[in-house]
Amino acid sequence: MKFDFSFDRRVAKQYEAQRTHPPEVARQIGEAIIAQAGAAARVLEIGIGTGRIARPVVAAGGRVVGFDLSGEMLAELERPSASPHSLAILQADMHHLPLAAKQFDAVMAVHVLHLATDWHQVLREAARVLLPGGVFIQGDDWIDPESVTGRLRDELRRQAMALSPNTRPPAAGIGKQEFLAELGGKQLEEVVAAEWTTWISPNERLEAIQNRMDAESWFFPDAVFNLLFQKLQDYAAESWPDLDEKQPVTRRFLLKVSRGNWA
Repeated sequence: MKFDFSFDRRVAKQYEAQRTHPPEVARQIGEAIIAQAGAAARVLEIGIGTGRIARPVVAAGGRVVGFDLSGEMLAELERPSASPHSLAILQADMHHLPLAAKQFDAVMAVHVLHLATDWHQVLREAARVLLPGGVFIQGDDWIDPESVTGRLRDELRRQAMALSPNTRPPAAGIGKQEFLAELGGKQLEEVVAAEWTTWISPNERLEAIQNRMDAESWFFPDAVFNLLFQKLQDYAAESWPDLDEKQPVTRRFLLKVSRGNWA
């Protein structure tokens, strides 16, 4: 069974609503990235999407160039209310960047490298455009796996994998630090850029998944998703006695920072 891992118009319209951080959290993320990249840093974002990470970085003083393969995503970002000054965007494939070498203080990638068909090539391109001493930053939205959100997410993944082993995106779960070290990124630092708590009930989370607001659902054809969602409802009914009771969900935005003299 083949799944669609591209982010076209069906995803672009809801991506911002599904992924945007609360304003204070977004501010902390932007400031944490600039703290690693340097004041007034020139930053390249791989897979900028709708700009949810780039905008706070610009607000923190960075000068961002962002690219994405999806024209629909960029169309959302290009709306006047969404695209700030000090942010340049272009449509490009992350495997082949139309950019000169050694010009960025930082390259950042958030929830995109797992979609690469050749992640070695993507990292080579990132290293090529980084200045000596520059940083490669991987961002990750962490959700407490024992929370209602984490458990429903992991159960959906488990059921999808049981249905088809090919469900995972091309480079999901592949460790990349060893190859980054070969490219010159020999120093790794892990930073908690922000931590916050939200409250949600199992039924509220199920409703969000059913409305395809959850990223885990974007890849599935309707027939497959409907089957998986029924199994998810059964799991929720067995797991929580009151599906309307709100529960705390701890969330973090994590940075993995590699710094070095890039090849």
